[in-house]
Amino acid sequence: MALNFGVCLIYEMRTRILSIISIGITIGFLLGMGVVALLRSLLDSETPQLEAAFTMMVVMMGGGLVYYVYKAVR
Repeated sequence: MALNFGVCLIYEMRTRILSIISIGITIGFLLGMGVVALLRSLLDSETPQLEAAFTMMVVMMGGGLVYYVYKAVR
């Protein structure tokens, strides 16, 4: 019984780590897109309202991921 529980915990941790890594890569990609869009709109002398909103949303999602990782590790 105890061996089965230990194996289950290992698979649960592996799944959690893989999901954190994949979500982190996705948020990093979206953050890169937002920064490039912000810089492009500033270089084109346009107001970056939509780009700023998108970048702020991605930063908030990244903050949520950091909080989740902090809670999972602690």
